[in-house]
Amino acid sequence: MKPRIIHCQKLDPELFAAITAIWRETGISNPARADSFDAVQHNLDHGGIMLLAWLDEALAGTAWLSHDFRRLYIHHMAVSPKLQNRGIGRALLEEALALARDRGWQAKLEVHRDNPAARHLYASCGFSDLEGYIVMIRRG
Repeated sequence: MKPRIIHCQKLDPELFAAITAIWRETGISNPARADSFDAVQHNLDHGGIMLLAWLDEALAGTAWLSHDFRRLYIHHMAVSPKLQNRGIGRALLEEALALARDRGWQAKLEVHRDNPAARHLYASCGFSDLEGYIVMIRRG
């Protein structure tokens, strides 16, 4: 069954709880990221998009998108572990890439080196390592 992909720009607490449950299940949730309801909704209010993959009435996966008018950044792409390997991640990624293509933007994402399944998916859609770059962050 092919997932139904919805573009969401308004969250409610119940939907946000379902989204963060998938983030926790997949291990991408991290308190240091400060992904609160208010922070995510603020991003969505200012051009961000939350892609939601639905199978029937169940939330199956998410991809949170933001941009700087040059690049589309793909954040927090996750599929519920019990629903992985069914094409849901690919459907989310293809939708994100279509948005980037329609706007003439490059697509950029980060993936953990210890996530071979995600790296394989991204490579199969044309992503490659950004040679010479190391990701750095300052939190707080």
